[in-house]
Amino acid sequence: MNNLSKNNFHILLKGALEEIDYLSLAIERFCEEVGLDALVKNQVNLILEELYTNTANYGFKGIPSGQVTITLSLLGDKLEITYQDNGIAFNPLEMDDPDLLLSLDDRVIGGLGVFFVKTMTDKVTYARVGEFNYLTMQKSLLNKSD
Repeated sequence: MNNLSKNNFHILLKGALEEIDYLSLAIERFCEEVGLDALVKNQVNLILEELYTNTANYGFKGIPSGQVTITLSLLGDKLEITYQDNGIAFNPLEMDDPDLLLSLDDRVIGGLGVFFVKTMTDKVTYARVGEFNYLTMQKSLLNKSD
């Protein structure tokens, strides 16, 4: 289910990888409706695809009814992204950034999605409230040269 209004977007997903195309199309539609440029749309899509894939693959181990709620809110010159899931407790901000200078053969597997979250947004916070992980991200919509 998704709810699309002028400056807000809300979607509830069951944590199945099959829903990723639906998520991508919904994000694209929201970004077009509020006039976000292609770069922002692609970055938001990549961030949420990475988070959702990791949650579906790892976060719901032993949890029979996984649930992910994503909210996008246009707040003036910022986009706020809230990613909530009822998966196992996991603070992605505690992960070390991957060493991108190492060759692919020498690099540890994983961590690139979280790296994208950190580098493609301006502010990221994590909280565990009850049975839910909350990752809140803010992304400036102003050109860095403005």
